[in-house]
Amino acid sequence: MKKRKLKGFVLPSIYIITIIVLAIGITFFANNLMEKEPSNTNIEYDSSVFNQTEESEEINVNNEVDNQISKPYIGTDVTISKDYYKEDDTPENQEKALIYYENTYMKNTGILYASENVFDVIAVTDGTVKEIKNDEILGTVLTLEGKNGLTCIYYTLGEVLVKEKDEVKQNDILAKSGQSQIETTKQTLLFETYLDGALTDPNNIFGKKIEELD
Repeated sequence: MKKRKLKGFVLPSIYIITIIVLAIGITFFANNLMEKEPSNTNIEYDSSVFNQTEESEEINVNNEVDNQISKPYIGTDVTISKDYYKEDDTPENQEKALIYYENTYMKNTGILYASENVFDVIAVTDGTVKEIKNDEILGTVLTLEGKNGLTCIYYTLGEVLVKEKDEVKQNDILAKSGQSQIETTKQTLLFETYLDGALTDPNNIFGKKIEELD
């Protein structure tokens, strides 16, 4: 049998064709594989699912804080001028809790707040405005009757924004601070609290829920 030799360009051509076919096959296989696999970059998440939990927690925290008895004012520069007079306190603190008026020292039966500027006076809890009256020494006086035996009395008020028998909610603005004979140089608020008719230290009720008072 007579042997025949392939021409020189035939083998290189076969190699090139084979490589092209393999390349096309690999590309086609890879494209199919990518179409079958889900792409994480295109997944969209419903952010409301995550925000709902965060908002629920925030609402619960705010409601819990709102149920607690608050301080009786809104203002960044309000300070305590005279604290509540405690019978078992140190002599130094007792002296600071005395109010001086017309050559007489009196035990402070509430907390006297003071500021250089007018500030808002608010309801520390839900309640009813029981009485509004004027006093020659202490200025305008407002009595707020709350629940669970709590009664709050606001002295030295300026402009009053509510009237008797009004139902108010915690943090509602009742009045503006004012001046009185016991403190004529600053805006003030004298705040007293009573539980079942007995005078009590306001510091002992702040931050508590109305149901926790005893």
